[in-house]
Amino acid sequence: MRQSLRSVARSAPPRFGQPSPWLVLTLVSLPVFIGALDLTIISAILPEVIVELQIPLESGLDDAAWLVSGYLLAYTISMTFMGRVSDLIGRRRVYLICLAIFIAGSIWVAAADGLPADLLYSLARRLGQRPDPTAIALLSLVIGRVIQAFGGGALVPISMALVGDLFPPQRRAQPLGLIGAIDMAGWVVGHLYGGVMVQFVDWRLLFWLNVPIGLLIFGLILRLLHGVEQPLASGGFDLPGAFLLALTLLCFSIGLGANTDVTVGSSTFTELAAFPPYAGPVLLAGVAALLGFLWIERRHPHPLIDLGLFRRGNFAAGNLTSLIVGFALMIGLVIVPILINIRAESLDTLTQTALSVGLVMSALTIPMALSAIPGGWLSDRFGYRIPTAAGLIMAAIGFTLAGLRWTEAVSHEEMAAHMILAGIGLGLTMSPTSAAVLNAAPDDRRGIAAAIDDMLRLMGMTLAASALTTIALRRISTLAAAAIGETIAMTQEAVNIYVMLTAQVIRELALLGALLCLLALIPALLLHGGRADARP
Repeated sequence: MRQSLRSVARSAPPRFGQPSPWLVLTLVSLPVFIGALDLTIISAILPEVIVELQIPLESGLDDAAWLVSGYLLAYTISMTFMGRVSDLIGRRRVYLICLAIFIAGSIWVAAADGLPADLLYSLARRLGQRPDPTAIALLSLVIGRVIQAFGGGALVPISMALVGDLFPPQRRAQPLGLIGAIDMAGWVVGHLYGGVMVQFVDWRLLFWLNVPIGLLIFGLILRLLHGVEQPLASGGFDLPGAFLLALTLLCFSIGLGANTDVTVGSSTFTELAAFPPYAGPVLLAGVAALLGFLWIERRHPHPLIDLGLFRRGNFAAGNLTSLIVGFALMIGLVIVPILINIRAESLDTLTQTALSVGLVMSALTIPMALSAIPGGWLSDRFGYRIPTAAGLIMAAIGFTLAGLRWTEAVSHEEMAAHMILAGIGLGLTMSPTSAAVLNAAPDDRRGIAAAIDDMLRLMGMTLAASALTTIALRRISTLAAAAIGETIAMTQEAVNIYVMLTAQVIRELALLGALLCLLALIPALLLHGGRADARP
């Protein structure tokens, strides 16, 4: 049931006066920010975690990477079906359950090498194992991160679905833009926040801080959402579909993550390792799980994802645009650190290089987060199509300039200028596409509709991260073998040639980003409606 702003205000509990929908939305968005913050905060504190837990670099670094990839995977899996659960039993109840899970996960992470590690070690001993205490501590930390992400991932689609409960259709683009900006701001500043804070406090405190903040917000939301009417869907939960979709995402993440390894030796400049033997079978299992999921969804009386929604023009066009935008965004996130790091003169300059990477990356991500809000205002004024198309054209211009100008000698200032254009453009697309998808879905399907939109954007980023790594490494290796030979020693001349060839591949990827933005124009131009002054 759609509610006007006045009816929402009347239904608020007297203890808090008459809170506006914007106040409610701000409160539910704070845990979204914290969950996104914890996605990238680990990248800043990971070196200290590795040193403090005495994780050996030669054997434990790949396992430590699961602190990031495990969080992202659980975040995505939770997003796929908790939106549907919120449609069935109510947004308020599911939001509070997921917030409690996130708080519990934060406690586990903060105490990971203490009681949780001791319990896991005792369990392993009872099973007849003699595990390495360092490996157990790392496993405990990964488990805590997965619990965190399982709760935090669901908060994004549920918050977006709440927009449909709090605002009428013609006024949803701006609040959706706010949620998008808050979510993005979290993972934009996470590495910076972690890098600064860890200089002064123990890394565990960063996760302990989530607990009192989360409990305070839990109490406030428990009261504020009490009087908000929420439509409930009929039917049951598609458990087989949820399992197969989670299995699909897991297999694709593991299979695509089995990228080519690059090693550097004294006699060989670059050597490419073969794909591990499990990559092919895991990817085939992912394809089989996906086909099984589609088969079940077409026959289940209450499917997790109603494939019939994709027959609605705005729903299909908005989601396809989000998928391509996610892929293009990851190109920007990949090319900046590669080009800056490859130009580092020595290991001694990596600290300064990391700062440069952060600053230039911020030129992409901060304008993107900020432009999500005016993207909602423009959508209210001009409809979904115009701001989305304008944003994609602006992003294509930014990527094209990078593809033409980024040589090995390009300045950080010029790189930042091009990324600002791309960031503003991509940010402008987020509110209109999310609003188009949400408004195209029935009232009792808002939760899963919001989850699909966010999930597809995240899937685009995940697929791009895996695919681009393989493409870039093989392309650079092929060019290097042709230019400097396969057995040339790592002379300064060879290093200079390698840097030049890497810059060439970066330019090619940037032009691919421009092409993807232009490709996304096709579904974007199919969007219709969205003006706030139009009749419902």
